[in-house]
Amino acid sequence: MRKTLPPTKLALYGGMLLGFIMLESPIIMMANKIEPMIMGAPFLLVWNLGWWAFITGLFLVAYLTNWGSGSASAPQRSR
Repeated sequence: MRKTLPPTKLALYGGMLLGFIMLESPIIMMANKIEPMIMGAPFLLVWNLGWWAFITGLFLVAYLTNWGSGSASAPQRSR
């Protein structure tokens, strides 16, 4: 039987893959421009910071939704 991913996990994995591709692939060479300046910063700097913020926010959402755990909620440790 084939195991399928829930839509939430699929969206998180897809977003992470998209973010890493946009930062680490040769696509970044298309953004390697000084002009246009955005709020006084070169476009390449804004491109990198924008995708970095996207990935950081996505990892925060992934952490809050327990995307890596097998169950719906993480078990609580008792003291």
